[in-house]
Amino acid sequence: MSSPTDSGSMGVPRSGWWLESWKNYICAALAALEALMGLITLISVFPSCIISGVIQLLAAIAAFAIEAPAIVSFLRFAAPIGMFFDNKPAWMKAVFYLVISIIPSFFGCPGFAIYIGVVAGIALAIIYGLLILGPKASRDQMKFQAGSAAAAGQPYSPTSP
Repeated sequence: MSSPTDSGSMGVPRSGWWLESWKNYICAALAALEALMGLITLISVFPSCIISGVIQLLAAIAAFAIEAPAIVSFLRFAAPIGMFFDNKPAWMKAVFYLVISIIPSFFGCPGFAIYIGVVAGIALAIIYGLLILGPKASRDQMKFQAGSAAAAGQPYSPTSP
């Protein structure tokens, strides 16, 4: 498990340690929200809403299969999805979550629940996008990389005025 500090930084907290530690729990909660919104959308008389709800439920099942396979272990079709994405890079998961969460919005269902579910799916992609970007640099590292016009190419020194 990740610690909240970098190994060589003398106790300086890393900015994204909580995201790395809680990623699966956050994604499972967002998948549960997406499934709930899919069920609410599914209970409709409009065919477009029924199709959108089914697709949103399938997206939530796929997210559960990837993030928390024990929740959907009784579904035989969910196991290969989880095994496929098991050792894949984070950018593949981010693209998958983004694509599969946007699809239900194309069917024209005019419900509020469908958009909450779509936003939950996009939030899954954003979490993996944040993991791809990683933590931001320290202030000194950013100043060093940016340089200074007054220093004319001289590196930044924290002791200089």
